[in-house]
Amino acid sequence: MADQKRVRAIGVRTLFFIISGIGCFLFLCPICALSASFDIQPIKIFFDTRTRAEKLLIRNQSGGDLSLLVKAFRWIQDGQGKDVYEDTSDIVFFPKILTLHKEEEKIIRIGINSPPGQAEKTYRIYVEEIPVNSVIPEGAAIRVLLKVGVPVFMKPVRADAKGNITSFQVQEGKARFKINNGGNLHFIITSLHVKGRDNEGKEIFSKEFGGWYLLGGASRTYETTIPVDICNKLSTLDITGKTDRFTLNSNTPVSKSMCTGGSN
Repeated sequence: MADQKRVRAIGVRTLFFIISGIGCFLFLCPICALSASFDIQPIKIFFDTRTRAEKLLIRNQSGGDLSLLVKAFRWIQDGQGKDVYEDTSDIVFFPKILTLHKEEEKIIRIGINSPPGQAEKTYRIYVEEIPVNSVIPEGAAIRVLLKVGVPVFMKPVRADAKGNITSFQVQEGKARFKINNGGNLHFIITSLHVKGRDNEGKEIFSKEFGGWYLLGGASRTYETTIPVDICNKLSTLDITGKTDRFTLNSNTPVSKSMCTGGSN
């Protein structure tokens, strides 16, 4: 996943609903959704022993004034590889609240007061729109508030990037496997494919999973159901996982006994 120099903020995760009018439903009236927009540069921040301060450039692309709230969190992943955010004092920033007029640009200064460790330290800075009283055009039903997360990384003393695929098995018609980040750096899973072939080597099954960050020391389990008629014809399953650092591969043989509820 190639880094970009700028990102246009879009409405994600946070929705603020304002009902105004009768009979205006989102599935019937897509123009009822309103949102502001702003640009953030850069979309990632990297700190190390030499770089202890950075800045975010925010540009208001809305038609009017825009008020934003800035928050910082420690970013970890639980035993299932799901994101968890915790309050932190490691990241310092100013200002915490800012207002931008139309087309105006402002800078958020970011610093870190935590030294490098044996593992990469990961954080997220969230820039979110603050709701303000405004006139909603006639017929508008939804006001979408923006919330954009910028990843922040503190490089470890010595980098060690590695990963592998384990626990690959087919049982009761379901393929399961785990991707492990055994290193001390994050990587991004950019593509993940499971393909099944029959005895003649013909591809008869394919499943693609979405990608995301996998932080150092974290693991994530994936599962997919294989239709019984296809599973009974499979000879092998292959996994190819591409990341922004390396490619992971694994395979496992498949037999008919793995395709029904009676398998062990």
